[in-house]
Amino acid sequence: DDSSARFRSLVVLVVCASGGPTMPPASQTWTRASMARVVRDAIESIDYPNKDRAWEHVQQLGRKHQRRFPGYAFIPRGGLSSPHVKYMTDIDFIFNHPTPGLVAPREYDALSQLAVELCHGEHNIISAKVSYGDDDKFDEETQDLAMVGSIVDEGADLVVITGRYTLRNGWSVPMDFTLQRGKSKMSKAMRVQRICQNVEEGNYAKVVQRVRALLEPEEKRDFAAEWNREGGALRFLAKQLDLLRFMSQREASEYLPYLCIPASPAPEEWATVVTESMQSVALDVLLSKRRLIMRHLGREGERIYDQLETAQHAAP
Repeated sequence: DDSSARFRSLVVLVVCASGGPTMPPASQTWTRASMARVVRDAIESIDYPNKDRAWEHVQQLGRKHQRRFPGYAFIPRGGLSSPHVKYMTDIDFIFNHPTPGLVAPREYDALSQLAVELCHGEHNIISAKVSYGDDDKFDEETQDLAMVGSIVDEGADLVVITGRYTLRNGWSVPMDFTLQRGKSKMSKAMRVQRICQNVEEGNYAKVVQRVRALLEPEEKRDFAAEWNREGGALRFLAKQLDLLRFMSQREASEYLPYLCIPASPAPEEWATVVTESMQSVALDVLLSKRRLIMRHLGREGERIYDQLETAQHAAP
């Protein structure tokens, strides 16, 4: 409730003030190196939300709201459900209809109503994605759910509305409200194709996430442990800093202490430093696990690792 959230805010402030990062004097100029040191301290000081407790809550929500979508079933999937993911970065809230077909307009209306309801208003909607087969018809930040609905009306078998969901303990998390027709799992060929795209974009943290899904259970444990050592916490912080863009100035100033990051420089500058650190760690993990990962990439493996090695040599 509100009182527990306020109490938690006080606790976070005390924890960060006592054990959090040491800030340079106001007169000192911030450098990338000094900001990186603060980030390293921050990820050690954050009082992270309890992932297992949040997953129990999300499953309860899924079972409760499944009845809004006749023929669909709540699918317990995503990083929040995985024992190999240490930090809660987002919530996958997926309803799947096993029969191929199109998402009906009334089904989209029910999804958008649910997203607005659970995120406490359309102003907390972040983005939307509409796809048919392999074709992404829309994938952008927006709060115009009526416009998204008009695209769904043209034919879609996948709809995702992302909103800012706030847990009872005060933490906010991106939540993907998803309606999906047909197969609920991405094929290996499609996953490898997406990995190629992510490598070209320089999004190595996303590659880590996609690669983990290709590994055998016993392989996932060691791979995830390597990533969780530092990369998982950086990804959590990167996601959280990005959420600040969708908060009012007052909300953001009240929320920042949760992240053990100072208000100055601006959150966008902190996000840049965190993202650079995260991508660097992800690249190192991918290169260190080359022998393990190559077995799962097929004929694209050599090309992917040529690009990764080129990126490593080009890094400052």
